[in-house]
Amino acid sequence: MKVLALALLLLTPGLATAATGMFGSYIQINTGTNVVYDLQSYGTTNNPDFNGLDFGDYTTNFNSLSITNTSGLTFKNIGNGDNVTGVELQYRVYKVGSTPGSFSTMALNFGSNSTATDLGGNTFTGSGDQEWRGLSGGSIDLLSLANAGDGDYKVEVFLRAFTNLGDRYSNNGGSNFIAVFTIPEPSRAMFLIMGLMVPLLRRRR
Repeated sequence: MKVLALALLLLTPGLATAATGMFGSYIQINTGTNVVYDLQSYGTTNNPDFNGLDFGDYTTNFNSLSITNTSGLTFKNIGNGDNVTGVELQYRVYKVGSTPGSFSTMALNFGSNSTATDLGGNTFTGSGDQEWRGLSGGSIDLLSLANAGDGDYKVEVFLRAFTNLGDRYSNNGGSNFIAVFTIPEPSRAMFLIMGLMVPLLRRRR
């Protein structure tokens, strides 16, 4: 009976070709300058990977660490009437060793239909391919979300696409994409701040 049911499913017009999904994603982080990182890269890029990255030390009053752009690539079978209606970024920041809080969400703007060049620098050409790019609510200050004092923090992100066939994800195989940064203890932070101020003092001279 299972074999017969599968055969009927494959022979039913439209069902065998129904398809929606995500095939790429990128995130742009400002650390003083904007850098694009691969999440789920589409094709070959020269971008560094976000997952597993250590951004190093950041002091909340003197450094910038923010998400300034995000991109999600989606596909749909136009001939079958499939549709993608939106993509959102889900993100959270939490101290290493603590219980993570819930994810915050921000919708991405619609970017473009194929053929176009995505945020990662690759060209996508498939019929029904689309890029969703740009944070609808503006940049996300990651340091302001690190509210548990000095220590190591994780930045965890994934993307969700809304389609007529159900939600689709770019989420590192279900493990999500995670990078880390450190807010140093006050004594070490002072040395970092002094290091930032020395070039400014030299310029004034």
